[in-house]
Amino acid sequence: MNLKTGSAESTLDDKGRVNIPVRFREQFQGELVIAWGIEQCVYVMKPAAWEHFEKNLTNPEMFTQDERRILEDKHLHQAQVVEIDKAGRIAIPQTFRKYANLTRDCMVISAEDRLSIWDIATFDAYLAENDALARAAINKLGSKNIFKAG
Repeated sequence: MNLKTGSAESTLDDKGRVNIPVRFREQFQGELVIAWGIEQCVYVMKPAAWEHFEKNLTNPEMFTQDERRILEDKHLHQAQVVEIDKAGRIAIPQTFRKYANLTRDCMVISAEDRLSIWDIATFDAYLAENDALARAAINKLGSKNIFKAG
């Protein structure tokens, strides 16, 4: 089985590059877009995912002009094109490292169309802070057996 999602610990080197785990590299090749995440992390997206993200954040039916402007300033105008280098790393610009509080130890999380890169301490705090919300969401499943196939 080939999972398209998952997470793995990684490191940020002295030049601001994060090593992308081998199991994610095949999915994320060529030009990618790096942007500030909605949470305090960095997104690395495939071009189609970026276009979808951009379209949603600029949707005039969803947001007021002020909301759209701040979303554009915070997320869209910060975006840059990046590529994974031959050694499997992505260079994270200083402004992105500062925004996401990236230090040495990182967590790389893969969704099907984007990577989220977190500082491990920030990610742990985010999970702890949102534990009650996660529990409430899983409790909505009630007595359904979510692990039984068929």
